[in-house]
Amino acid sequence: MALNKISEKTKKELLNIIQKEFPLEKRPFLKIGEKLNLKEQEVIEVLRYLQRKKILRQISAIFNPWFFGHKSALFAFKVPLEKLNRAISIINKHPGISHNYLRNHRYNLWFILVSLPEREPLSEADKLAKLCEVEDYLYLPALRTFKISTVFEDKNSAFDKEEFAEIETISIIENISEKDKALVKILQEPLPLVKTPFKEMVKSLDIEEEEIFLWIREMKEKGALRRFGALLKHNKLGFKENIMVAWEVKEDEIESVIEGLSKELFITHCYERKTYPNWNFNLYTMCHFKEKNEKNKISQLAKKYGIKNFVMLETIKELKKIRLKLFYDLDKTFI
Repeated sequence: MALNKISEKTKKELLNIIQKEFPLEKRPFLKIGEKLNLKEQEVIEVLRYLQRKKILRQISAIFNPWFFGHKSALFAFKVPLEKLNRAISIINKHPGISHNYLRNHRYNLWFILVSLPEREPLSEADKLAKLCEVEDYLYLPALRTFKISTVFEDKNSAFDKEEFAEIETISIIENISEKDKALVKILQEPLPLVKTPFKEMVKSLDIEEEEIFLWIREMKEKGALRRFGALLKHNKLGFKENIMVAWEVKEDEIESVIEGLSKELFITHCYERKTYPNWNFNLYTMCHFKEKNEKNKISQLAKKYGIKNFVMLETIKELKKIRLKLFYDLDKTFI
């Protein structure tokens, strides 16, 4: 069957399957094909096509970093214009930073830093600030997580938003074996788009396929694995507006405001974060829109919940967005 003969409905069903219920079997694409009335090779060809079009980023394991001792926090650097390019280059080279955005604010560089088990995000950020010659920045760790929408859906599409929640919600494994580390490193890489992809992955580990499936299920049960599935490029599916909104909400009203905000489909993430005397915003939401004029929904929400102080941190440019890799190698620059 030629690609152009596969209906859009079938392609969307395929996207949903590979995000939500990817089969952990020796021949996963055969299983998917059975659900969609497609041949195994047809499923593979469609996925290769979506990858070439940069709609499909990859299919892989998405782990909870904290289970393996990693820590994270959001940072906002205030970088003078004349130092901006150099700062971007330095920040983007850090392997513990998977997301970095230029936003329309005096605090203009916003990134999430995930540190190795033996390090702390704040000390890593201090080093980065010195390298970037940045004198003022915000350290905004998440205090509570209220909403994490891993797979965002509307009438026309579904896509993955982020790889992980930004606050520890599970127990940390006490003894991380070398085998655990090796499996994490292998499974966070893109799954080969071949008939027996897991067989290809385990070649370097000298283990049987069944062993990898048992380990994945064990990690899922323990809370170490969020899911095994696809990551898609949401902007390729029409969602081009990315706005972080920082709200100042009264402590005794947070719960009721959250209950309302979490029902909004365009909001995918919601966190309570650390505040400062000169920065009173305690609630943060990630909003995604297809059209610029949709951002007036944010002002409408502020009015609805009586929030007088909020700031829309619009994305000017996506500077870095990659899959976070745990147990990464830290360049000598950052040691």
